[in-house]
Amino acid sequence: MRWSSAAQRLSVLLFCACAAASAAQPLVEPTPATSSKPAKPRLDFEVTVLHASPGPGGVDEGARRFDLLLRSSLRYESLRVVKSKQRHVKLNEIERVRLPTGEDFRFRPIDAGDRGVLVAVDWRKTARGDFRLPRGKPLILGGQPYENGQLVVILEAE
Repeated sequence: MRWSSAAQRLSVLLFCACAAASAAQPLVEPTPATSSKPAKPRLDFEVTVLHASPGPGGVDEGARRFDLLLRSSLRYESLRVVKSKQRHVKLNEIERVRLPTGEDFRFRPIDAGDRGVLVAVDWRKTARGDFRLPRGKPLILGGQPYENGQLVVILEAE
């Protein structure tokens, strides 16, 4: 079958039009050159280190909000804040807080979602594990002896 010159020109024009249309409308969305890796979100945490003691002294002003949480599960006459730190941490980044005993309290956010933040905690000889921290609900860890009492570490995701 032989095509006339008019049919050949028409087929070439159709081919060029299809090629131009496909170039203008790519089948796959191009990825921007600037987004090589998605940025890891930074999460806000507050770490509070308390000293609970059987000795007199009462509850200091900074520890009052924790007194209600601890009173039913821990026996003490004195409760004071030893240290309070705000931390901004990326996912899978290890954060360290130096305790008055010389040891580190370490935590690493693993995942963040609607149910809160999943955090790996490592407090040598006291607590190790993964914990889910719903926003606004603190994780309370305690029991390490310190100055005739014990240390309590409270980790909160903000």
